[in-house]
Amino acid sequence: MKNTSNNYSPSGFIKTMAFLHLGISVTPVILGTLFYFNNNDSKVDVSNTGDIFMAIVPIIALASIFFGNRIFRKTIQSIPKNASLKDKLNKFQTASIIKYALLEGGSLFSIVIFANTQNLVYLIIGAFLIFFLFLQYPTKQTIENALELRGEDKTKFNRANTPLD
Repeated sequence: MKNTSNNYSPSGFIKTMAFLHLGISVTPVILGTLFYFNNNDSKVDVSNTGDIFMAIVPIIALASIFFGNRIFRKTIQSIPKNASLKDKLNKFQTASIIKYALLEGGSLFSIVIFANTQNLVYLIIGAFLIFFLFLQYPTKQTIENALELRGEDKTKFNRANTPLD
């Protein structure tokens, strides 16, 4: 029987990251679609100055982008240069999940506010966050660039199906 506990390879990592990204991305898409098609009286209304959500939703959207990127950068920068490739990839995965979750949270908040107010402005903001989340799709190149892989680590990462120790 083959021991699979040590088969943590770069290609497996990329597939796992892609699956996690897809899993996090699909929820707001489905929810936004359901709310949009189950809503008969939606409109774009930026003239309602009494709507407190006109200030809150954009602030939360921008904060989710800003703090997601900031936490991601801080986590990646905290990785010691002499850490193993496996440790670097684990930190990358943690930082990415946090960034994805913040973007998902901001988009879900916008979508729920749309469902309550029928104001399409909030759905548009949520759609923008979903689009930004889709742009964060993890590829081999983006992982290499984010982790600044060089030398032996880059060589190991380029050997797609070789298990990492």
